Amino acid sequence: MIAWLVNRIFASLHARALSHATEDLDRVKTSVMNAIGDAEIRVTRVEGHHGNPIDVVEAVLDRENRIVEFFDRLGRDDLDTLRATLGARVDEGCNLFVKIDKQSAFKGDINLGAGDDVISVRIKVRAFPAKSDLAMDSVDKFLVSAMSKKSMTG
Repeated sequence: MIAWLVNRIFASLHARALSHATEDLDRVKTSVMNAIGDAEIRVTRVEGHHGNPIDVVEAVLDRENRIVEFFDRLGRDDLDTLRATLGARVDEGCNLFVKIDKQSAFKGDINLGAGDDVISVRIKVRAFPAKSDLAMDSVDKFLVSAMSKKSMTG
C-alpha cells in the first residue's frame, strides 16, 4: 500500500456510474465498490432523454487513506497515463477527474476507461492557495512516488 506517501493531498473522492435499464443495478454497484473500495452506495432514479429510467449510483470517500487506496488499485501504466494527462484532468477548482472502465471494474480489474460506460471519479485535491497548477504539482509528486513504490513491490 502507498498510504505512507500522502501528506494531506486529497480531501474527498466522489464516484458516479450510470445503470441503464438494460444493465443489472447490482453489477454496477459492484463495479463502483471494486473501483473505490467499501463505501456507502447511494442510488437515485432519474429519467433519461427518451423517458427511459436510469439509476445513478454514487459513493463518496472522505478519508485520505481510503482515497490513496483507490490509486493503489490502478496499475503502474495507468498511473503513468494519469501523470502524463494531468493538465487535462485537473480543473480550476482543484478537482482531478478520472474515468474507470465499468466492465473491467466489475471483474476486479481497475483500469482507466474512456467513453460513456465508465465510473466517473472526481477527487478534490488540497492546494493552498487553491490553484490548479499547485494541485497538479501535488498530484504529480504523489503519482511519481506511487509509481516508484509499485516498481519496488513488483
